[in-house]
Amino acid sequence: MRSVERAVITCLCVGLLAFAGLVAQEGETGFEFYPGAEYDPGVPTLQQVVGHSWGEKITLHHEIEDYVKALAEASPRVQLRSHGETWEGKKLYHLIVASEENQVRLEDIAQAMRSLADPRATPQGEADSLIGSMPSVVWLSYGVHGNEISSPDAALLTAYHLAAATNDEVADKILANTVVIIDPAQNPDGRDRFINFYRQTRGRWPDADLNSAEHDEPWPGGRFNHYLFDMNRDWFAQTQKETQGRLAAYLEWFPQVFVDLHEMGTNSTYYFAPPADPLNPEIPPAQQEMLQAAGRNNAKWFDRYRIDYFTREVFDSFYPGYGEAWPMFKGSVGMTYEQASVRGLVAERSDDTTVHYRESVRNHFVSSISTAEFGADNRERLLRYFYDYRKGAVEEGRTGPVREYILPPGHDPNRVDRLVGKLMSQGIEVKRARAAFSQPAAEGYYPGQDQGSVDFPAGTYVVPLDQPDKRLISVILGKHFSMGDEFLREQVRRQSKRLGLEIYDVTGWSMPILYNVDIYKAGEASAGDFESLNEAPVPGGQVRGGTAELAYLIPWDSNSAARALAWLFRHDIRVHGADESFTIELEGQDMTFPPGSLIVKTKDNPDDLHAKIEEVAQAFGISVWSTDSSWVKDGVNFGSNNVNFLERPKVAMAYRDSVSPSSVGAARYLLEQEYNYPVTVIPAGDLSGGNLDRYNVIILPEGFGYDRELGESGGRHLSEWMRAGGTLITLGSATRWVTGEKIALLSSKREMRQEPSKDGKAPAEADQAQGSQGQEEGSASEASEDEIQAQGGESSTPGPDEMTDLEKLVQPEEESPFPLMGALLRLHIDGEHWLGFGYPSGGANALVRGADIFTPLKLDQGSNVAVYAPRGELWLSGWGFEDTYDQIANKAFLMHQRYGRGHLVAFSEDPNYRAFMDGLNLLFMNAVLLGPGH
Repeated sequence: MRSVERAVITCLCVGLLAFAGLVAQEGETGFEFYPGAEYDPGVPTLQQVVGHSWGEKITLHHEIEDYVKALAEASPRVQLRSHGETWEGKKLYHLIVASEENQVRLEDIAQAMRSLADPRATPQGEADSLIGSMPSVVWLSYGVHGNEISSPDAALLTAYHLAAATNDEVADKILANTVVIIDPAQNPDGRDRFINFYRQTRGRWPDADLNSAEHDEPWPGGRFNHYLFDMNRDWFAQTQKETQGRLAAYLEWFPQVFVDLHEMGTNSTYYFAPPADPLNPEIPPAQQEMLQAAGRNNAKWFDRYRIDYFTREVFDSFYPGYGEAWPMFKGSVGMTYEQASVRGLVAERSDDTTVHYRESVRNHFVSSISTAEFGADNRERLLRYFYDYRKGAVEEGRTGPVREYILPPGHDPNRVDRLVGKLMSQGIEVKRARAAFSQPAAEGYYPGQDQGSVDFPAGTYVVPLDQPDKRLISVILGKHFSMGDEFLREQVRRQSKRLGLEIYDVTGWSMPILYNVDIYKAGEASAGDFESLNEAPVPGGQVRGGTAELAYLIPWDSNSAARALAWLFRHDIRVHGADESFTIELEGQDMTFPPGSLIVKTKDNPDDLHAKIEEVAQAFGISVWSTDSSWVKDGVNFGSNNVNFLERPKVAMAYRDSVSPSSVGAARYLLEQEYNYPVTVIPAGDLSGGNLDRYNVIILPEGFGYDRELGESGGRHLSEWMRAGGTLITLGSATRWVTGEKIALLSSKREMRQEPSKDGKAPAEADQAQGSQGQEEGSASEASEDEIQAQGGESSTPGPDEMTDLEKLVQPEEESPFPLMGALLRLHIDGEHWLGFGYPSGGANALVRGADIFTPLKLDQGSNVAVYAPRGELWLSGWGFEDTYDQIANKAFLMHQRYGRGHLVAFSEDPNYRAFMDGLNLLFMNAVLLGPGH
């Protein structure tokens, strides 16, 4: 055969393969992903690189990696970049897809987006020039939940279509007018976990029966990353490596459109924006109009393909931790898309139809192309909107009722530094006071704090609102945000008929409250000597007094002290802890060390103790005091019976089927990554028998299967283990198990709902001031909602006199309290109890979900180390039912009951929830680190 003929046949074959890549597999002839498309044979298909075609199999991460590399190598329209790696070491990538002309000026485009993002430095004329000459940026993120499998395959198909299409005017328009950033797999660890399970359990043919093993995903499921976090809740908290890398890449580009593609139940259809109520009050009308416009464009495409869809019914944009919501507050048009999941390759639906994986891939592909087209068709409108959004934010911050937030160093300066670092990593500008200053118009968040003129020390941080991120700052530092009176009244109505609530996630998330740090909002800008921070603060530590002859002293007053103790334990340093305060003269002055303070004696410790102590001080930013004398002026001596040798904790934690993946993941993450301390995870059922002597701390995370996994015999086994010296820690719903009638390890009871008062209002509501304290200005409906929160009002639970005779007759005889929807409540903490060490102010804050209310322990039964504050100072942020607030006030949050030589430590809520309640870390770490020494 002549060479020319061979070449022609080769090209035809490759072209047919490329076309076949967008046609259904398994013998189907009528299913096309993009009818009529033709492709450059020089750009490889998925089939050519990994051995299967679009939607034929579920693509593993290493196959995704192979394909995006091949695509970037073959196509001049594609660049491949990495923005980090997962906990398991898998690389995270994003593809930058644009015309060849735009590819050569990518850095100029990125710089232009950053210039538009700061209207203070980019005057209108310069902005107009950039808007006239630059493409818009569309960011498409896929697969944040690893078992929502179709979107990463759709990402590869989208990238291929834009890279290889030769006859598509839509693709040409997108390439010319936008830069499309494709983040193909946000959660590779979870995705591979799901796919490996699926491939191990399927038979010769995929099974559509949802009862089949391949559709019955085992614990913990692929939704979560390695540490079992839902990363679609992590954007402002930034606890996970994957989130941190993605956020940093976002700040390089400032996309005008940001879409997060998900899956939902098999019997659903497809969801896209506009979102459901409630909208966050910081989403302005212009942004809402953009959501409507994007939704209409999607509808056009879905109607063309005859794909069913819905909008507005679920999936709100209220909580700022979502992958679509956080970008909204940066100025993006942020949207969530949800596709009915096959959770395999084929599935039977309740309407007697069968859905194939290729269809779910196709639907996400269609919405991806539609979104990119929206970015292209509205290029100038989107760029101008983005610039105006951030310009308007600056003006709001300059003229609004709140001009700045003030964060004094407070009791734990390192915790404040950590919060400031989180703000700065999100692009927020922060200043630090070089000298003390006064703010005449300050208002604190907590009951009893000064209002009006407040003096602040040097080192105080100030977050001004006259900056482009004003709306993001308000959302994550503000105290409380409105869901709207009408929406809340509807939730009360629905609850009265037990219809279920329409609140999708937590309703309180204020970062300063979660961190338990002082914060003030101010109605005018502070005057003083301030420096703008260019880098996140790094706490400084030192050893005061040189090499000690006798001991080193570490105050137990911060999260950093707990990190230091964990380090000392891991390095086999012997440590003692003082259960009462003491005052000692150091460097010519009297120093008082609070209860819990650590005494590291030189006796019986290694010869290089000083070097190790210096390493601890510097690593954790703490001051360590050396002393050559044990003479104290007040309090306990070093040889007192109130000074305990702290036995090294050997920690085990229940794992697997009975345990909440999120709860075990958060506890494990905190211990291993934040406090650098090892924990052994053990299947929960294995704790019901066998030798537990190698462990002196056991953690039971939240979970609802302990009756099945442990049962009565497991309860007796743990009781004997505690009596021998073990510390059992129960979190949230695990505390239900230890209070159950058959187990009865804890002398407390979970309460049922109490009858509300006749008028449906709180008994002490006349004394409450939280309405005036609880609102964030800037929302027209805020004041009335705070009145609802504080005074019952329209949103109160109906009292008996407000019910009809029929309503009274159908009330349940006994039921759980109505839920609190992720509200932030104030705690009172007993700082004299070893579990409360490090909380000298006696207060902290907790995010409370659900309806678990436990009766306090009697004095002869144990200690209520942390209790919910009285009703008048209980509520800080978020939403819940009034009679539940009434009932939970003064009830137990953290209980301690002695068992022989051991302890039962019971939390009514999970203090580690999402690992973003830094202010409760010390309560949890006290239990883990100090339990064996008491």
